[in-house]
Amino acid sequence: MEQLHNEKIRLEEESRALDEELKQLETRSRILNEKLAIQELKNENAAKRQTISELASRIANLETRLEQLATGTPIEQDTTASENTETQESITETNSAPEEEQGQDEDTIRVMALDNEQEIPENTEAEQEQESQELFY
Repeated sequence: MEQLHNEKIRLEEESRALDEELKQLETRSRILNEKLAIQELKNENAAKRQTISELASRIANLETRLEQLATGTPIEQDTTASENTETQESITETNSAPEEEQGQDEDTIRVMALDNEQEIPENTEAEQEQESQELFY
C-alpha cells in the first residue's frame, strides 16, 4: 500500500512540474509572438519613414523649381540636377524595397533620363530597307 501511495505522490509531483513547464512555455510563446509583431511594426515604420523622407525631398526640390520658374531664373542646370536626384531616389526606392515587392516589379519597365541624350532615328535600317522594297514593287 505504501508503495502505491509513494507512486501516486511522485506522479502528482510530476503532473505539477509538467503543468508549470506548460505555463512557462505558453508564456514564452506569447512573449515571442509579441516581440515578432513589434519587430514587424518597427520594420514597416522604418520603410514608411524612408518613403516620407524621399517624398519630402522631392517636394522641396519641386518647390524650388517652381520658385525659380516664377522668378524667371534659368533652371536648365537645376533641372538636370533634379532629374539626377529623382533618378537616384527611384533607384534607392527600388533597392530598398522588400524582396516581395521587387518580385512584383520584375515586369515593370523603367524609363530614365540620361545626361547625354542621343536621338534614335525613327526608322531603323531594316525598316528603311523594307520601305524601299515596298516602293520598288
